[in-house]
Amino acid sequence: MKKKLNILVIGSGAREHSICWSLSKSEKTNKLFCIPGNAGISKIASCEEINPADKKSILKFCKEKKIELAVIGPEEYLATGLSDFLIKNKVKTFGPSKKASRLESSKSFAKKFLNRHKISTPSYKEFTSAVDAKKFLKNSSFPLVMKADGLAAGKGVVICQKLSEGLLALEEILSKKKFGNAGKKIIIEEFIEGFEISFFAFFDKKSFLPFGYALDHKKAYENDIGPNTGGMGCFTPSKLMNKNLEEQIYKDIIKKTFYGLRKDKVDYRGVIFFGLMIKNNKPYVIEYNVRFGDPECQTLLRDLKTDLLDIFLATIEDELSKIKISKYNMKVICVVLASLGYPGNYQKNKLLKNLDKVKKSNNIEVFHAGTKLVKNKFYSNGGRVLCITARSTTLENARRIVYKTIKVINWKNGFYRKDIGIKNK
Repeated sequence: MKKKLNILVIGSGAREHSICWSLSKSEKTNKLFCIPGNAGISKIASCEEINPADKKSILKFCKEKKIELAVIGPEEYLATGLSDFLIKNKVKTFGPSKKASRLESSKSFAKKFLNRHKISTPSYKEFTSAVDAKKFLKNSSFPLVMKADGLAAGKGVVICQKLSEGLLALEEILSKKKFGNAGKKIIIEEFIEGFEISFFAFFDKKSFLPFGYALDHKKAYENDIGPNTGGMGCFTPSKLMNKNLEEQIYKDIIKKTFYGLRKDKVDYRGVIFFGLMIKNNKPYVIEYNVRFGDPECQTLLRDLKTDLLDIFLATIEDELSKIKISKYNMKVICVVLASLGYPGNYQKNKLLKNLDKVKKSNNIEVFHAGTKLVKNKFYSNGGRVLCITARSTTLENARRIVYKTIKVINWKNGFYRKDIGIKNK
């Protein structure tokens, strides 16, 4: 058997908890570390109080602990070149380069890439001037979609149903700088009516490997109303997906993106997330993300049979062509328990007292997001706090299990959507 590895996962969300959970099951994992981690992760990995934005401190830690693989979860550290920095300093790292990460860190860059390589995407205009944008809005028909160009933690997208909403969003993003530098430039995009899907693939320099999909729920409240969030839950698979659509996504989206990057001389090693809108059985790319989605990651990893560590190592070593992904082929659902007030203002430091009442079973896995441990008790420490996942042979049963578990947790300081998985028509 191959030598066991010391692994570092960077991030502090439920996505990183699920990655640590998957890696902890691998026979090839020796010691598992997480920077900075959270209360849930601390039960399966050594969490270190180091700022993930401090590249030199991370490198020092990697050298001290003899880290043989670093896995970068959040997009902001990929966008600032942490992957490049670690690789340059001889630390094997899973996560695309700063150059490749522009597919997510700049909507404008992504749109130009999509158009250049003839990949279906909604038509758009970009603006840095509020005056020009206002003029454009006044001559447009609605609905339209407005996006901050840069990273905005999944909250930089506004669907404007009428002119007044468009003008308000414009003022918030461009004039009031709601998203800081991320909103110095905006994209105004054609609105496409359909259903949204998150599709994932692994890319290395030589080949690509489709991984799977999940249906995410971005709006804060039931029936897809309220503000956008980082994601309130998701499920996989869906009856909305069919063989023909899957083949189109493979041929017209994934393959074209892979060869487009190659043509542009961009080496991409990592996972890539295609945010797609499906209209009349045709996929359109709404966005690229250069990392696993959250909560999609938690959902997909619950069904993965192949050793995740093997996939990560094959990606880094340009050997994805040797990997065959196998799954349990179960139905998986994930529901986010968030702090009251999220994605706006919310309170932290609220006790989560019933987590020990959740029965240990193969069906249920609770991944922690914004949590911390104080005197061996769990407290909330963020907007999205817990991610409850359930798997079963039917989606209906998985839904029943997940919501029953949330009732057991019975957290009075949080809220969750009760309709995750219902739109599986």
